[in-house]
Amino acid sequence: MENPNTPSGTKSNAEKHRFKLGIAFITTALVVTIGTLLLCSQSNPPYAGLFFVPFAFGPLAVTAVLSCVLLSTRAQTMLTISSVVYALWFGYIYAQAFYINPDPQSPIAFLFIGIYAVPVLAIFWIAAGLTQWRATKHGSSEGGRTQNEDHPSSPRDR
Repeated sequence: MENPNTPSGTKSNAEKHRFKLGIAFITTALVVTIGTLLLCSQSNPPYAGLFFVPFAFGPLAVTAVLSCVLLSTRAQTMLTISSVVYALWFGYIYAQAFYINPDPQSPIAFLFIGIYAVPVLAIFWIAAGLTQWRATKHGSSEGGRTQNEDHPSSPRDR
C-alpha cells in the first residue's frame, strides 16, 4: 500500500479523480426531483407530467455534469446558485401556470421554460468554468489538492 504522505506528494490517479458529489450536484438533483413531483401532481394521470421533464429541466442536466467536473469551492458555489435561481424561475412559472393565471393551455409554458433560462444559466456556467480554470492555473488549494498540500511540511499543516 502506498503511503499518501510520500515526499514526492503524489497520489494515484484513481484517488485524484474520484467521483465527488458536491453541493451543486445535490442541489440540482433536489430541484429536478421536487420539480418533477410538482409537475406530476398537476397531471392527470400523474405520469403524464414526465413528458415535460426533459423540456423543463434540460438545462439542469448541464449544471449537473459541470458540478461533477468543476470541483473548486467557488465553481460549486456558482453552480449551486444557478440551480437555486432556476428553482425560483421554475416556481414562478409553476405558480403562474397553475394558481395565479390558470388556463387549460398553461402547461405549454413548461415546454419553453428551459430555453428561456439558458442565457442566464450560461453566464453562471461560464463563470464557474472560469473560476475553476483560474483556481487550477494559479495552483490554489481551492481547485483541488496540490502537491505541496500533500507534503507533511506544507504551511497548511503547521
